[in-house]
Amino acid sequence: MITLADFDPQVVAEHHITEQTLERVIRYVRLLQGEDAPTLQDIAIGGYYGTSALLHEVVELDILLEREPRLLEMDRDTILTFWHANEDAHAEALVSEYKYLRDVIQRLFDVTVDIGALVVANASDWDLDLLVESDVGGPLFKPDDEQVRRASTLLARLRAMNGKEAI
Repeated sequence: MITLADFDPQVVAEHHITEQTLERVIRYVRLLQGEDAPTLQDIAIGGYYGTSALLHEVVELDILLEREPRLLEMDRDTILTFWHANEDAHAEALVSEYKYLRDVIQRLFDVTVDIGALVVANASDWDLDLLVESDVGGPLFKPDDEQVRRASTLLARLRAMNGKEAI
């Protein structure tokens, strides 16, 4: 079972994440991705990596609920349509998630990695394109293959540090 104790307490405090928030995030992700949602598997890892996935969903859901308070009462197709009409919320969430990952990697491993490389290594080119086209992440550039490989290795190390013992 996922509890707030599994996540970075600084992020939990800064974003006012409660057990109710966690429950809303789980409901939201299941509505979008189904019962076996890959994002929930990432969140369930806990530690820094799980915190980054949770942070993304908290930021995105907060923005979407502000725009549509009844979002979690909608059916999957309606939510997906709403999500696509509000992709800027996803962009904001990506910025929060990947700035957090960049900062954690810098602090733990004393390595600097570009946000763009992290996004491509961990998400998709579509996510990077969304950030490049938006005005929320600052200037971002497409990483080369070596930058993406390096980011993948760092993310794997971070992911291996799962659970609250990693924090």
